[in-house]
Order: sequence, then structure tokens, then C-alpha cells
Amino acid sequence: EDRLVQIILTLAKHMRRVLIVCFLLVMISFTGTSGVSAKAPEDTDAGPLFGGQWAWANNTSSQTTTLSTLPSIAEDYTATWCTNCVKVEHVLEDLQDEGTIQKYHFHRANDHEDPFGSTNTEQHFEERYSAGAPPIVVFNGTQKQIGSSPNGDSLTDDYRSLISQSLDLGDGNTTFSWTSQDGKEGMASWAVELGSVQLAAIGETHELSVNAWFVEASAEFSEGSNGEEIYPSIVSKIIKLGTDTTGTATISIPETYDGNDMQVHLMYHLIPIEIDEDNGVDDVEEKDDSSALPSISIIASLACIVVAATLVKKK
Repeated sequence: EDRLVQIILTLAKHMRRVLIVCFLLVMISFTGTSGVSAKAPEDTDAGPLFGGQWAWANNTSSQTTTLSTLPSIAEDYTATWCTNCVKVEHVLEDLQDEGTIQKYHFHRANDHEDPFGSTNTEQHFEERYSAGAPPIVVFNGTQKQIGSSPNGDSLTDDYRSLISQSLDLGDGNTTFSWTSQDGKEGMASWAVELGSVQLAAIGETHELSVNAWFVEASAEFSEGSNGEEIYPSIVSKIIKLGTDTTGTATISIPETYDGNDMQVHLMYHLIPIEIDEDNGVDDVEEKDDSSALPSISIIASLACIVVAATLVKKK
């Protein structure tokens, strides 16, 4: 009987150790991209993204805008549990209030702690920018900055510098018309007049992709552990409309998470055309390690585990 008790006590001690280690690993996995070390911004090589004209999905609207006056587009990869994302989003909110940018939030898909992500939007971000751990912000489709730690004096300065890198769209214009049909569908019409540089690129080095982004203006999720509760500008669905500079398409309107505040935004992508220079054999690129957990290094993680195990052993 004493032997059985001793075995039970030994197992219990080991279980405590395992539970502490598991707890540490869970805490590490949910920290998001930390502000410990800054990553320099990088070129996405995904091609320019511009547009941003929009209408309420249940209304009818038409607008024409010159390309030079379009706001910069900020795509923010985030999650409702990501505390480091809050700092990033507040800076983006301030820049949008100034009229400098138009921001869009992409939430992680298949995340049990975040109800706003979708496979559709995750695919967009992953294919273009290689989604890793949030926060990640991409400006105009061309410049990506990972994390919440500034490279310069502040995140605001960092973002202003990236925004200032003009796409040089020329003096053309874009027209977007939206007609709501019974609240479940709508007809989108577009026409874009590109500058000579962009027109020369289409078919040679880039392909034009016209897209409708459905964006929920805001949604409430009080269970979000980063404490925000109200989450704005949520991209809920992206629909490809075609590759022509003018066109019309009837598309279905997705349901909102809550309320009745769905918007439809017109976006243009200039996607680089892949040129096969090796008889169909592409160069193998080194895989981006941003999908790993960058908030705490492997060494630091192991150190935490060793310390926890030592403390348990001493007890």
C-alpha cells in the first residue's frame, strides 16, 4: 500500500510539471508578434493594390475619383486575442482619421478565439503576403511591416515613411457604381483609366485583377482577450470581378456578424506575371519563417520550460 501511495505521489509531481510546461507553451503561443525586436519593412513582391471607393451594401451609389487622390491602403493582419495588435490598430486609426490611409483588418481564419476570420480572406493574405503571427501591416500591397515595435522613433513615423512611397498611378481616374438588389445581391460596375506606365505593364509584366471587398464597418465581440470589444473595418469576403478595365457584375452580399453595416469596396490589384526562365523549374525560395512564433525565441522558450521544471522539482 505504501508503495502504491509513493507511485501516486510521484505521478502527481510529474503531472504538475507537465501542466506548468503546457501552460507556459500556451501563453507563448498567444502573445502575438512581440515588440521585443523590430523587423525592417520588406517588399512584398505581390504587386500594387489601390482603390478603396465604397458604398453601403444596402444602398445605391456612384462615384468617380482621380487615382492621385485615392488614399493609401493599409491591410492589417490581426486577431481578437492579440494584445500587440492593439497598439498597431490605434496608430492606423489615427492615420485614417487624418485621411492619410484607408485601413482594412484581416482576422485569422479557423481561430477559435476569433470569430471574424474566413478561409476566403485568409487565402488572400497568405497568397499575397505569407501570413504569419499578427500583427502584420501591408501598405498599398507593396510594403510589409511585421510586429508592433517601431524601426524608427515611432510606429507612426514608420508607417508614414512606407505610405510616402508613391505608386505613381498617374492622372487617370476610377468610377465605381453600386446598386443594391433586395438586400441580398447587388450590381457592381467599374471603369478605371490607368496611367501610361500601368497600361504598358498590363499584359507584359502585370495582370489587372478587379475585386469587390465586403467590409463589416464594426462588430462587437466582448470575449476578445485583447480588450477591444468593438472591432472595426473587418474584411469578411473578397470576390474577384474580372481582369478588364471596365465591367459589370452581380454579386451576393455576405451576412454581417452583427448589425446591418456591410460595405462593398472596389479594389484593383496589379499582379506580377511569373516568368519561367528555367524551363518550367522555379527556383526554390527559402521559406519565410514568419509563420513561426516570433514573439519569443526558441532559446527563451526552452529557458522558461527549464526554469519551470526546476521550480517544480525543488518543491
